[in-house]
Amino acid sequence: MKIAAKHHAYPRHVVRRATLWAAKQIGLEGRHRQPLTVEVGYRRNRCGHGSWGGWYKHAERLVQVLLPRGPMSYPTSMAHGKAEREQGRNAHDEWELFVAILAHELEHARAYVVSRSWDERARLNHEGRVRAVDHRVLLLFRESRETLIAEWTQPVAEFTPVEEWKPTPSVVDRRAARAAQLLAQWERRLKMAKTKVLKYRRKVGYYSKAAAKRKA
Repeated sequence: MKIAAKHHAYPRHVVRRATLWAAKQIGLEGRHRQPLTVEVGYRRNRCGHGSWGGWYKHAERLVQVLLPRGPMSYPTSMAHGKAEREQGRNAHDEWELFVAILAHELEHARAYVVSRSWDERARLNHEGRVRAVDHRVLLLFRESRETLIAEWTQPVAEFTPVEEWKPTPSVVDRRAARAAQLLAQWERRLKMAKTKVLKYRRKVGYYSKAAAKRKA
């Protein structure tokens, strides 16, 4: 995983830890075949509507979290439509906004991991479904907010490293590794066989000469 930290409040170690946590909540952890780049920066708009957002760019494997550049009043609505507004789909501060956008774009990334069918990906990427996922992750964040923020913001030197998010090798990669393993194994056997051939060739030559002398 590559981190592009372009927001003063979210340095690389914070973004990395938050991403690992959010990926685990949605089932993406350890499943991505190619490294993701997670970028946290500013939205161009300074305040008000449209001052935050996010993108997942599959061709670049890029997750973008774009937060307000200027001051913003909270809570801010993240709802689309009456039903979501009635559910209280709001972010109460920038931490909640950050987590919700991050989870939202990671869920879009997950759709490309779990399915190769474009129809299935379209279903998984449906905005209503993805917003429900980011809201679920936001609620989980609220349950352990203080603990999570303390862990994410702990200085790097004092932080106990967690297991890195390692991409799962593809079928081709696994077969290539197995082929390399077998090649090395047979090359060792070939080297041993050549040594044995030379040994026994000398012995056969010795006994052939000895037999010839006896006949003479």
